Amino acid sequence: MAEALDVPTHLTPEKADFSKALAWVDGEVVPLDQARIPVRDLGLMYADMTYDVVHTWRGGFFRLEEHLDRFLASCAGLRLDPGLDRAGLRRRLGDLVLRSGLSDTLVYFACTRGTAVPGTRDPARHVAHRFFATVTPLILRGQPAEMRRGLHAMVVADVPRIAAASVNPHWKNSHWGDFQRATFAAKDAGADVPILLAPDGSVAEAPGFNVVALLDGALVSPADNVLPGISCRTMFEIAAELGIPARYGRLMPEELRRAEEVFLTATSCGLFPVTRLDGAPVGAGVPGPVTARLLNTYYARKNAGWHITPAAAAAGQETTR
Repeated sequence: MAEALDVPTHLTPEKADFSKALAWVDGEVVPLDQARIPVRDLGLMYADMTYDVVHTWRGGFFRLEEHLDRFLASCAGLRLDPGLDRAGLRRRLGDLVLRSGLSDTLVYFACTRGTAVPGTRDPARHVAHRFFATVTPLILRGQPAEMRRGLHAMVVADVPRIAAASVNPHWKNSHWGDFQRATFAAKDAGADVPILLAPDGSVAEAPGFNVVALLDGALVSPADNVLPGISCRTMFEIAAELGIPARYGRLMPEELRRAEEVFLTATSCGLFPVTRLDGAPVGAGVPGPVTARLLNTYYARKNAGWHITPAAAAAGQETTR
């Protein structure tokens, strides 16, 4: 029998204080509802941008350095310059969280190509790139009742994930046309979330989620045509501590359908159980024992300070113990 899911109950839309939400844009901190970027910013016009999302937990960033690694790699790959080095980014995000006064947050940060230069579409000429960031209250993507029910997922085979040769998924991007089409298809069929396939027919990812299956007692998550998820890496690290085999590799839809357990991973929830796939129950049709152990251990580790960087330390302020 699986242990009960221990999901926090205080991170709800009703309890979220968005009056404290802030943004840093064009060199100043403003209330979130006053933040603006120009309508001709190429990030808006052509999705010519990258971004990342990190969360804070009890006043500290969870795995901040890994998120900065991914953001800076994405900027380098897409030839974008946020105008801040790693230390500058760390200070900027830490300061924004401290100014908000919020403890549990989602911090979104992005770099766009900037405002279009009149008369040209040459991206090399857009040298004034734009960095901005926002901090909002953390609302769990899966509330307790939703987590206990689990997601009903659907493999949407006729909307393949954008090929990695066209848009490198390792560079976090906002090319979500395939995700949006697949989401509408899944919703029309009565499912909660789509799972997309790679062009070769193997499992890729879901919108904002990595896919993880428990097959023959071992966890497997797709290695190709996906964003390397920090939350997925976290669950695999916990699995190693618990003695559960875990690997990245090729995962086919038929393997996914016979999995003992399936879950999705994301920053805003850690993991989200999948209890039905293509209309059929996954396992017993409830969150499985491995899923529950991973999620509960995840929260216990965070509560103990695992991979936590205090916002004050990120901002360059001295902290006392």
